Amino acid sequence: MAADGLAADQTAAPGVAVFALEDPRQADVAALVAELDREMLGVYDEDAVYMSSVDDLATDYVHFLVARYQGHAVGCGALVVKDLDWGELKRMYVRPVARGKGLGRAILDNLLDMAQRRDLAFVRLETGLKLEAAVALYQEKGFVERDAFGDYIGDDAPESLFMELSLRD
Repeated sequence: MAADGLAADQTAAPGVAVFALEDPRQADVAALVAELDREMLGVYDEDAVYMSSVDDLATDYVHFLVARYQGHAVGCGALVVKDLDWGELKRMYVRPVARGKGLGRAILDNLLDMAQRRDLAFVRLETGLKLEAAVALYQEKGFVERDAFGDYIGDDAPESLFMELSLRD
């Protein structure tokens, strides 16, 4: 336990939230992921949404980060290590009630820090074109557009935007 009372895999945003790697199968975290799924299905057709189940997210190569405010799960994101030199960001979400407070940015920063500590060369992601706030955040962090990658290659994904961030100079 560090001097600030946080475990080594936790960080805190003063007065906002505590961020920790957690098991996505916990009831409140699974409910958060289900809320994300419902929100995406309200924006996109089912065949345009790439959803990972909580079981898919509970593996050794997935670092699942949860943001909690006063003990309540209010946001999440995952870094999926795909190879020795790259990872994919998935399941980025902040509950509507907690938006506008910098949680999405803080989750992204924590995940990018994890990727850098793992010495990954780059991070990729798929997001929806209609998710303008998310796209703006990724662009602000230096992500650039790229072609489909990995399991997305060959998919007809006209509503998807694929992005990448180099973590090395």
